[in-house]
Amino acid sequence: MTDEQETSAPTLAELVHQMFEQLSGIEGHPSEIQIRQLCDWLYAASLLKEEGRAVRARVIIAPPDSFESSANSPDSLYVIRFAVSHGLSPNEIKRISPAASFFHSAVGVWPDRDRGFRIWGIINTGPRWLNLVAGGRKPMGKDIPFPVVHIRDPGWLLFYDCYSLIAEWRGREFHGPRIDVFQSNLLQERFDGMRRRLIGELANGCLPDTLDVEVYSTLAHQISLQFVKRIINLVRTSGHGGSLVVLPAGEEGQDVTTRWIDCKYSAEPNVHELRFRTLLKSILRRVGQLSPKGADADEAWEVFKNSSDSELDEMEEAFFELARFFSDLMQVDGALIIDNRMSVIGFGGEIRVDRNVLQVGQAHDLGGTFVTSWNVQGDGTRHRSVYRLCSVEPSVIGFVISQDSQVRMIANVNDSVVFWAHSMI
Repeated sequence: MTDEQETSAPTLAELVHQMFEQLSGIEGHPSEIQIRQLCDWLYAASLLKEEGRAVRARVIIAPPDSFESSANSPDSLYVIRFAVSHGLSPNEIKRISPAASFFHSAVGVWPDRDRGFRIWGIINTGPRWLNLVAGGRKPMGKDIPFPVVHIRDPGWLLFYDCYSLIAEWRGREFHGPRIDVFQSNLLQERFDGMRRRLIGELANGCLPDTLDVEVYSTLAHQISLQFVKRIINLVRTSGHGGSLVVLPAGEEGQDVTTRWIDCKYSAEPNVHELRFRTLLKSILRRVGQLSPKGADADEAWEVFKNSSDSELDEMEEAFFELARFFSDLMQVDGALIIDNRMSVIGFGGEIRVDRNVLQVGQAHDLGGTFVTSWNVQGDGTRHRSVYRLCSVEPSVIGFVISQDSQVRMIANVNDSVVFWAHSMI
């Protein structure tokens, strides 16, 4: 790893200092020693079991008077403050974690003079914050301008500043944040042709002239990525794991399947009824109708995310029900094979490339500029099979979700197989 990559990952001491600096302007703020002790306690809590279940919790470091229960909107907060605060310890986090559901609530902690950190209550945030990784259309909810620590799995803590992931503590190692692979240029480039053909089909009279062709093209790309993100998140939360392989559309993709993949369940080609494309066209048309004349890509994206239009809501429901259907197909052993039009080629796919790939590259930035060598011997069958496929088919993109919720995007870049470890909650 280069010196530049090393400096991008803070040490635990540096992270503790960063949280201290963020909180130092608040009366009664914790000391650096107290924050370090808190990190150790939360790590210890992650190793415990609550009635046979792994401990999962989100912990917000904030004083009790920081939050007010607001109006009855979907992104409002509801706060329960305890009449008597409880001393913070690994066992106390374990005991309270079932009441503070990881996906819907968080535990509030703050030091009380010489008694150290105390658990003062539970903040019900609702699930909209999950849209950060789950591909939802609506905003993420109220900002939480305080350090947040996720106890995600045994020996795995994630440190956030509001919704920004800044570091991970996994096992005995401390890491900087992973990469949001959906922001990569690779995906932008690989899907560019398909996206432009789609917009070209619609440009003449089918799309409102409020937005220009480039804005529609960008919007189509962003919405498509939301779709794939939702599929992957649904598989992650199922605890099953799986592989999603994206091939070129048309005969090229069919040829790749014929050469290298045995699908137990193969779908008949049906170019006339591509549900994803039909829904995407309808959403683009509706966003164009709702957007002001001449809106740029950012403004159109805000319309898509924030509009309360009932017609758009119905389209989104159908759009993400399709994503759920795709994620269900991944519950069957083997890979889900789709083309870049999001049309199903088959599922239960067995990749049968007779070629050894002993080392691949791990990219540490979105552009794949900083790459280190990775020995694949410690990876599972899913990963190694997608590595082999990408080694012989440069146009393929693979997403592999492990049973422990780790996500990798795998592709062939300049005749080398490279993977990106995707950021997650």
